[in-house]
Amino acid sequence: MSPKYKSLYIGSKAEPFKLEILNGSGHFAIRINNTDLAEIFHKDREVMIYPQGLGQLEVTIEDLELPESLFAVATILISEIDRLSLYSPQSLIEQGDSIVITVSAFDSVGVEFD
Repeated sequence: MSPKYKSLYIGSKAEPFKLEILNGSGHFAIRINNTDLAEIFHKDREVMIYPQGLGQLEVTIEDLELPESLFAVATILISEIDRLSLYSPQSLIEQGDSIVITVSAFDSVGVEFD
């Protein structure tokens, strides 16, 4: 399953996150640990995740045709932006000029959003 860990911004409700199942028979059962956190839709090897609440979501995938196989688990943290970081190679700017600023957003456990 790819990815195994992901941070999703709670403000991205309109765009689902796509989790891809890489291996297995193609017949899967998908479960999540908390239905209040997300809504999921499963088709073939894709699992679409629509965030609905803040928290840690665990997506468990069971291969129905390979009963002896291990379950695959992906952990998804649904978070608001906890911290912003600004960076510029310059520290001073002249009036009327412009500079490039890089903005990085971090989730509630300090992982940078994509």
